[in-house]
Amino acid sequence: MGSVKPYETANGRRYRVQYRKPDQKNTTKRGFTTKKAAELFLATVDVDMSQGRYIDPSLAKVTLAQWLKTWLDARGDLRATTRSRVESIIETHIKPELGDIKIGSLTRLRIQEWASGLPGAPATVRKTVNVLSGALRFAVEDGRLANNPAHRLRLPKVVKKVRRYLNHEQVAALARAVGDISDGYQHGYHLTVLTLAYCGLRWGELSGLRIMDLDLAQARLTVRQTVVADRGYQRIEPPKDYEQRTIPIPAFLCRLLAPHIAGRSPEEPVFYGIRTRSWLRNHVFRVGWFDRAATETGIKGLTPHEMRHTAASLAVSAGANVKAVQRMLGHASAAITLDVYSDLFDEDLDKVAVSLDQVAMKTSIAQLLANSDPLEPEPDPALTSAPLSLPAAVRRSPWDDLPALPDAQITGASIGV
Repeated sequence: MGSVKPYETANGRRYRVQYRKPDQKNTTKRGFTTKKAAELFLATVDVDMSQGRYIDPSLAKVTLAQWLKTWLDARGDLRATTRSRVESIIETHIKPELGDIKIGSLTRLRIQEWASGLPGAPATVRKTVNVLSGALRFAVEDGRLANNPAHRLRLPKVVKKVRRYLNHEQVAALARAVGDISDGYQHGYHLTVLTLAYCGLRWGELSGLRIMDLDLAQARLTVRQTVVADRGYQRIEPPKDYEQRTIPIPAFLCRLLAPHIAGRSPEEPVFYGIRTRSWLRNHVFRVGWFDRAATETGIKGLTPHEMRHTAASLAVSAGANVKAVQRMLGHASAAITLDVYSDLFDEDLDKVAVSLDQVAMKTSIAQLLANSDPLEPEPDPALTSAPLSLPAAVRRSPWDDLPALPDAQITGASIGV
């Protein structure tokens, strides 16, 4: 229990509240214009202390710039590339406007005004706000703030982009175009396109792929590391979410990869830069081969990351379920896969209905139609779906135009592992 005492100022009588904090140190709050207001404050402090909700006002006197540094220093879990992005956001967008304000003085209105003036696309704005919100949430957890004023702000909505999915013919055309540019076939860059399209790797995972990570005899590759670009330098890091994963390789791709890696050291990158002989950089590959090939094949603006979307699409069209696609892409959960690629699985619902109809009509369910009311009007043929039909002949494979390769005996010795 504390005390309330009056004192005189040039502007009249004021009241001070003196009380003991949970750490047993005495503190004082001054400036109350009425005794009732001072007593109400003291009563609130007593209730907060008894319920373990007391916030020491002195802890909130640190500026936001100081707290952001403290918070970032404490985030030992951040990857180097993530830390660089966060530091850039803090220096560019947060500190110039809010850095000198004490965290205890930050109001929801002030933060909303700041957020409303941020430049960039909705997704970029949300990432910036998330950095500030994460730092202030840590202040709440540290007992410096009672609540997070940056939580659940009114932010612009992110409109999902229409994804571009390539079919098998387009993937083959793109691979051939890449191979035709600047000795692309010789350096295996056409295989880069195929590996992205049929294994669903992120660029860093593909760049970090080593000969030892391929097991062509078992038609598998293992993602053990990723190569990221951080301020112009390449850095090897664990895979995203720190989980290794094994991905199946289609048989045709195993046949194409076998001569590409035969006789090479297990530690060598599968795909490497021509001049450096080290990890292939995304920028180098795009400028030298990919962007031009995409334009030549009529898909201008395509990015290597979109090949990951194509991998998901081709897998689903081949009958893969959501769990299989999740494991191939390395998503943390199937829910993420469904959220990202919901449009692909929506199309599966129609296939499910067709399959159920075909199976049901082979059972006694069909008798229900035969016993239906004869007066019931026949369905309008114009409103019913046309029966599914398969092509009369097997189409020519899109891989027939790729350079002929020797039939390699896929063994550990022949692939250099």
